[in-house]
Amino acid sequence: MTTTVQPINNIRLPPSSPQNGSKLYVGFLSGCLASICATTFTNPIELVKTRLQLQGELQMSARIYNGIGDAFVKIAKTEGILGLQKGLFPAYLSQGTMQGIRLGSFDIFAKFLNAKPDGDYFFLKNLTAGLSAGALGAAMGSPFDLVKVRMQAASMYANDPQFKGYNNSFNAFKQIIANEGFKGLTRGMATSAQRTGVGSGIQLATYGSTKKVVLKFVDEGVYAHLLSSLVAGFFVTIGMNPFDVARTRLYYQGKGNSHGEIYKGLMDCIIKTTKKEGFLALYKGFWAHYLRLGPHTVLVSIIYTIIIIISLY
Repeated sequence: MTTTVQPINNIRLPPSSPQNGSKLYVGFLSGCLASICATTFTNPIELVKTRLQLQGELQMSARIYNGIGDAFVKIAKTEGILGLQKGLFPAYLSQGTMQGIRLGSFDIFAKFLNAKPDGDYFFLKNLTAGLSAGALGAAMGSPFDLVKVRMQAASMYANDPQFKGYNNSFNAFKQIIANEGFKGLTRGMATSAQRTGVGSGIQLATYGSTKKVVLKFVDEGVYAHLLSSLVAGFFVTIGMNPFDVARTRLYYQGKGNSHGEIYKGLMDCIIKTTKKEGFLALYKGFWAHYLRLGPHTVLVSIIYTIIIIISLY
């Protein structure tokens, strides 16, 4: 039995439906709604991941949490249950923008590259379309991710002067623009695009191969998709985590923070982190990242498909 990589939004519209503008519109809105729904469930583990990646940064800050479970317990005790949803609103904006653009633009890139299952170089063209759509979505959602990370770090470093006035997302935006200009909202944008591009590429490259193996044990259907996504998600996390750690730290550093502006960019962050904390520091928050990525991908996939199907009838 053979399988091919099937993009999540490769759903054929009924003959009576418009093929271009309508499909883009439906794809964008469906991607937004699906990711927002999924983010509600996965934001607490995203919060934990962010804090695990920031603690002990270049040996300049203390180690607060001893793992995922300890982080959940300590955050709930010190900040309340709602503290586990810190940064939820900018996370909605980030994921809605990123996934909406990624899912909505994939078909545009695929069509431009003439990526057809029975055509030449389909895998390479499909991979390029996925990389391009993912990177574009990540870049557009990056300013919201920046605010999300800072909102999630604000309670962890309550005495950091850069977080003065970060009592809600709107004020956080105001503070960043006031202190760092509109350019401040572009911090980490390139790294975010690279991170998501790498993740999208690995996901497309591994999902099909993984599903071939999974189908030897289970029949085609929801369980096969679930298992394939979870296994592929593990490989995605391995490739993405160093970029994710760097992105989190680039987002965190801003004018006026207690550590200063340490990093010049992605590679500078990776080199300094490795020198000071060792290579494994690039995999801080790995399991939290995976536990967020796997369920989030599956939830977005399922909800997106349901919304698309409902919208067609």
